[in-house]
Amino acid sequence: MAIEPNNETLIARYLLGELPEEQQVEIEDRAFQDKDYLASITAVENDLIDEYVRNELSETDRRKFEDRFLASAERRKRVEFAKALTRIVPEYAFKQKTALAPPAVSWRESLEAFFRSLNPVAKFAMAAVILLVLVGGAWLVTETLRLRSQFTTLQAENQSRQNERQALEQQVELQRRRNEELAARLNEEKQQREQSDESLRQLSETRDATSPPARPVVASLTLLPGISRGAGDKPTLALTSDARLVRLQIGVEPEEQYKSFAVDLRTVAGQRIWNRENLTARNRGGARAIGLTLPATVLKPGEYELSLRGVTEGGRSEDVGFYYFNVNKK
Repeated sequence: MAIEPNNETLIARYLLGELPEEQQVEIEDRAFQDKDYLASITAVENDLIDEYVRNELSETDRRKFEDRFLASAERRKRVEFAKALTRIVPEYAFKQKTALAPPAVSWRESLEAFFRSLNPVAKFAMAAVILLVLVGGAWLVTETLRLRSQFTTLQAENQSRQNERQALEQQVELQRRRNEELAARLNEEKQQREQSDESLRQLSETRDATSPPARPVVASLTLLPGISRGAGDKPTLALTSDARLVRLQIGVEPEEQYKSFAVDLRTVAGQRIWNRENLTARNRGGARAIGLTLPATVLKPGEYELSLRGVTEGGRSEDVGFYYFNVNKK
């Protein structure tokens, strides 16, 4: 909306609070930047006061004027001052009547004549009062603009705090999901250990008490690094029906110096069936290898992938290599 500086009707609507908030803000911004426009607002404000004092406002405008203007102590003083003038000017005009009836004069002309009749001290006092009213009006507009600016700043700060709170809630939710994943992994490892313990317990219970304890049948296989998944000569683990344990010797390169190792055993379809951590490499016959023992019952005929990870002194996990082998049962 383009506001015309001399549009007194629009300014009057602004002063009576009839304009939308967007137009009120535009008028206040222009008044804050343009002193002439601020003077126009003050002039229209004085006209409204005059019309209110002379009971020339409609009933609706009068109620709006009282709700908006009389809420301010400074504006109430201006209204009282205007009322006093309306009482003084008729008395002065009556005293100036002569035998010849003077021509009809307007209210403003009477007011000007009243000021001319005052002595210098009274004129100075009256000018001071008018100046105070004008300054007070300008201060009210300026204060309104300042409060609006503070309100905008508070809104921006509140929005910033809401954004920070949402970011914190997202971090909490992410941490909660990580904790759930860790708990699921620990539970899976616990189940695997329980399965291993159960297998060992069953082996112990089936031993013949009258005969010397037989050592469990252990199937072993050595896995060397560098064998790819598509290689045709992948090592094969032959499991007999009486095999109870499987012993895997996982060869590692001499330069793979880690604090410890971790192993994940998966099927060719990607299903994890066994994992171990905190494993160490030992020197065996001039080579380094990691020993891994697991129940034979967890291995079914098929192809398997074993991934080896190394843990550094700082606790960081790094991939070392992948080993592939087949399992056959006799």
